[in-house]
Amino acid sequence: MSTIVANLGTDRARRLRAALTALLAVAVAVGAPFYFAPFQVFQLTMVLLYAVALAGLNLLVGFGGQISLGHGAFFAAGAYTAAVMLDRYDTGHLATLPVAAVGCFLLGLGFGVPALRLRGLYLALVTLSFAVFLPPLLKRLEPVTGGSMGLTVDKLQPPAWSGLAEDQWMYLVVLAVTVVALLLARNLLRSRVGRALLALRDNESAAEVMGVRLSLHKTLAFAWSASFAGVAGCLYTG
Repeated sequence: MSTIVANLGTDRARRLRAALTALLAVAVAVGAPFYFAPFQVFQLTMVLLYAVALAGLNLLVGFGGQISLGHGAFFAAGAYTAAVMLDRYDTGHLATLPVAAVGCFLLGLGFGVPALRLRGLYLALVTLSFAVFLPPLLKRLEPVTGGSMGLTVDKLQPPAWSGLAEDQWMYLVVLAVTVVALLLARNLLRSRVGRALLALRDNESAAEVMGVRLSLHKTLAFAWSASFAGVAGCLYTG
């Protein structure tokens, strides 16, 4: 009985420490833009932005066991999606996020299908070729992408009621999106999709015997990973 009580007390103390640590981390993260200089705030924003892209790449490489050297292309696709919407259709910055996420998800889904039969070095070369092929394509689509000159878009402006500078507001928006993206990645890995990816990474033959559909989950890994990269690219335009 005493052992059970001791274990319950240890679990409660562990949860309390975790909650306090999380609250401290949130306080430090939220307070950072009010303490550092604007350029340092910009650097912290870029760190958070790349964390979103790396969270998606981790789904594909770390948990899916696949290789991708072309995720910069999905990043660029998300950035251009946001830029075109802002420049051509005068859309709000935050409204471009779901469009970039869905668009890059579909792009990753389409790219994942032909990559199903490839692995290792061959898969790396195919993904690298995608990253090499995209910049010249974007330059040739000058009526849409602006060609070599690109597109000029306005920065994300803070609301008047906030009293924040542009760099502070941008940091807080990227921080919020990063937290949501990391929580989504965490929940995804704890779901059936995440367990299937782990099974595929460890042993594809055993996973297939256990009923895991290899083609479906490999393609979904590419799609989710591309979606995260697209969101990061969308934030980059801000």
